[in-house]
Amino acid sequence: MTNPISYQQRRWKTFSLFLFFQLTACVLMAQVRFSGKVTAPDGSTVPGITVQLRNTATGATTDANGQYSFTANVQGQTQVLEFSGIGFKTINKTVTVSGGAASADVVMEEDVLKMDEVVVIGSSLRQSRKQLGNTVNSVDAKQLQNTGSGNLSASLQGKVPGAQISQTSGDPAGGISIRMRGTSTIMGSAEPLYVVDGVVISNATTNVTNLNVLGNPRAEFGTNRLADINPNDIEKIDVIPGASASAIYGARASNGVVLITTKSGKAGQIKVDVGTSIIMNELRKKVYISKYGKQFGSATLRLGNISDAPTGLPFTTYVRPDGQTRKLATDLVDVTRYDYQDEIFQRGIGTDNYVSMSGGSEKTKYYFSGGYYKNEGIVKNTDFRRFNVKARVDQEITKWLSVSGGVAYTNSFSNEKPNGNVFWSPINSINITNNIFNIRERDSYGNLKAVEPTRVNPLSVIEDMSLTQSVSRTISDLQVKIRPVKGLSIDYILGVDNFGQEGLNFIQRYPYISAQEGTGYASAANVNTFLINNDFNVGYQGKFGDFSSQTTVGFNHQYQKITGQYNQGRDMLPGITTIMGAATKLDPRYTYDQRQVYGAFLQETFGYKNIAFLTLAARIDGSTSFPEDTRNYWYPKASLAWNLNEMDFWQNMGSWFSSARLRGSWGLAGNLSGIGSYDRFTSYLSASLNGTATFNLNPALGNPNVEPERASEMEGGVDLSFLKNRLGVVFTVYNKKIVGSSLLVERTLAPSSGGTSRVENVGNLTNKGWELGITATPVTNKNFTWNLTASVNRNKNLVTSSSQVTPITLVNAAGSPSVILAGEPIGVFYGNYFERDENGKWKVDGQGRPIAAINNSTQKVLLRKVIGNPNPDWIVSFGNALQYKKLSFNFLFDGALGQDVFNADRRTRQGVGIGDISEKEIKGELPRGYIFSVYNTEEYRVEDGSYIKLREVSLSYELPSLARFIRSMTVSLTGRNLVSFDSYDGYDPETNAGGNSAVLRGIDFGNVPIPRTYQLSLRASF
Repeated sequence: MTNPISYQQRRWKTFSLFLFFQLTACVLMAQVRFSGKVTAPDGSTVPGITVQLRNTATGATTDANGQYSFTANVQGQTQVLEFSGIGFKTINKTVTVSGGAASADVVMEEDVLKMDEVVVIGSSLRQSRKQLGNTVNSVDAKQLQNTGSGNLSASLQGKVPGAQISQTSGDPAGGISIRMRGTSTIMGSAEPLYVVDGVVISNATTNVTNLNVLGNPRAEFGTNRLADINPNDIEKIDVIPGASASAIYGARASNGVVLITTKSGKAGQIKVDVGTSIIMNELRKKVYISKYGKQFGSATLRLGNISDAPTGLPFTTYVRPDGQTRKLATDLVDVTRYDYQDEIFQRGIGTDNYVSMSGGSEKTKYYFSGGYYKNEGIVKNTDFRRFNVKARVDQEITKWLSVSGGVAYTNSFSNEKPNGNVFWSPINSINITNNIFNIRERDSYGNLKAVEPTRVNPLSVIEDMSLTQSVSRTISDLQVKIRPVKGLSIDYILGVDNFGQEGLNFIQRYPYISAQEGTGYASAANVNTFLINNDFNVGYQGKFGDFSSQTTVGFNHQYQKITGQYNQGRDMLPGITTIMGAATKLDPRYTYDQRQVYGAFLQETFGYKNIAFLTLAARIDGSTSFPEDTRNYWYPKASLAWNLNEMDFWQNMGSWFSSARLRGSWGLAGNLSGIGSYDRFTSYLSASLNGTATFNLNPALGNPNVEPERASEMEGGVDLSFLKNRLGVVFTVYNKKIVGSSLLVERTLAPSSGGTSRVENVGNLTNKGWELGITATPVTNKNFTWNLTASVNRNKNLVTSSSQVTPITLVNAAGSPSVILAGEPIGVFYGNYFERDENGKWKVDGQGRPIAAINNSTQKVLLRKVIGNPNPDWIVSFGNALQYKKLSFNFLFDGALGQDVFNADRRTRQGVGIGDISEKEIKGELPRGYIFSVYNTEEYRVEDGSYIKLREVSLSYELPSLARFIRSMTVSLTGRNLVSFDSYDGYDPETNAGGNSAVLRGIDFGNVPIPRTYQLSLRASF
């Protein structure tokens, strides 16, 4: 039996020992206040510098006066503070603790190449730029301010060297296309992989509002889902443009990776940031619409310039080289013409508001934010609204264990109009309707009157068509960080991206039934997307004299499920607005997509001093989209970085040559999006035979041997800085190619095979090019700073094999002759053309009408050749940031040069008699039949689409402090897309009716123009 007295004595002894050790720890662990001031080499204060105790998360950020202050429980009399900031070298300074305080003032050294900046390269992987042998481009929160856009993708335009970022539509939430180092797929998505706080998210472009739009099987028009993210919540974006990202995201990285880090709390006093702005959008440029009051034939003749003359009217006969004949009217009648652009476009007003609160202690940090964004489009009755709420908490549980979690919720709603791939879109209603009708006229019942047959009154598009899309989305993550011993890290990330899209379309029944959907149309679509990611990474950092080692091993698993329900109905009585009231109900559709992606990787980085870093990595990835025998593939990587300026001989280089770094990398990456989750199977289609349910074999056969696309990329480059780090030059060359003939192509089959097509790995393509980036600080002193950036990218895309002898035609509603053709870039225009003389000018007949090229005078078949290339030769940008005391002025130019656009709108304007060339024919300045002679020749519609835009310009002023509790207050005036330097005969050469399609590029067919935007903003910090 236990002695109770002895037991109590042992308990008191244990408690006494515990209390002794705790008191000892309290003596050894003292609370110390660290403070000081950070200045630039010219003596000016530097705000925004992060000051931390080395190897901890404890620290603060310098305020507007360059001051910092924080407290921490530390042991020992000496501590090391780390000072880091974008554009400056990282400085470590040893301080001595005395009397419970330590002070350190630091003068930062400029680092124009940002070699000491820590960049994100994976879910939980971070490395300084100087250690990397591959290109990583970074954009910080400051660069995302004053862009004039609430769309995160649009805010990146002109800021990422080597990336072609173009806006495909001017809708309020218009789609944005991002291509990094060209296009490396035909069947799949060419967009990069997006990762937010370690969570892989969807940036899909899903059509839920235009279900009745047919003819573009490869088009991806609409809003891509990066529009759900509030740019005000972004801390930093790191962009890895090539296959060198393969170590972490191998099977999904061939198009590059965009790693987004959102804002989080920092220890210190509560900080509140608020901002509000007023936005105005307007049409930047009107196209020429003829108001000349004459027309051939009669006032009711449709397509007077190209149609046969009504019986009894004088005419002239014209026979085109292809044999088509027209009896063209030669008499003129008086008509009244209107400019329908005035009825369709408006000045749109919007607002962007946000508030955030952050702060915390050493152990608990928090960040909360909310935002409301609304933007009216330049097309009447269109707008986009977005509500954002975000929360993030970081909790240190022990010195070796911390947990963080975040949740971001978005709810958006948009009023839309039919997109640009149909005859009844707002822009097409202008381009393809003869403008001799007063579209404001109404009948006795108040209904809008009809225009020409088979065309919709443009105002009916605005007033009688309702298309809405609502999105509810949550992106959340839970992260656990374990640091059991020095140098060892264990990280786990659980991330979820879950959103639903609801699209509704209602087109009222018209009194004039002849127009498209004139009997009434309704549709409803619901698409739900669920992605869940699990990442588990273990890393170890060691140092052995002059050598260092960083080892990381990781595992990733992603589950994806996407379901869709689609219903449509036609022929509706007036007052009926739902599908249930439609007389003709179309077959409902249900789609189901479920797949898993899994992989594991090992990466090892060896370093010698700060001179050389060698990284070797390998990843194995698999996806359930592919058969078991071809499911798993290795994706290796190797890179080398050599910092010459860290070597002893560099001390004799002089102050004019500040640093030099050589780098090179090679990687193999994949693209899993080229085939559907079940396309490897031969499937059946349901059908009805005499009222009995049956099924038929799907003519698109499955392929049990299909493999994922794989791209190999080699890149090399040099990073140089001059004039005491005032001038930086980054140059990269790359060669990316599909390996193993793994390019997925839809191959046409012989009828004897039992099907019409099958997806096979039979193609190859390459992207070769180079990138040049320049960063400079020409002037910097206490009162004035001037920063300059510029970039040039040259890319050459080439399909080296496509499995087909003849071009693969890319069907589209615009009639663009886009094809895949071996020996040419992706999506070139391959069409009929005009004969040319020895000077390269079009040949004309005796009357001055252009002559189309035909094979011979007997068969009269129009000849075809490559007549244009939608892929730009050059991507350029040039930006300046000037600051004089509290006044800042920034501007940014960017553009694409050497690309062609298939301008379907220009052709239709001329055909209906409202274009400038058509007007010349009516006036007799061109021969009768000129428009008919060029109307069907596709070369006539191809134009130079080169442009350089004044993308952003802003003027900001930091107001004097109005109260002690106001840390700063800034007012800004921003303009976006103010000027475009181009020769394009249309609204804007930066457009694409194919949306985010990988292969349909450079097509202009009724797309909403990109607006000119003005924004007045007020920001304050408390």
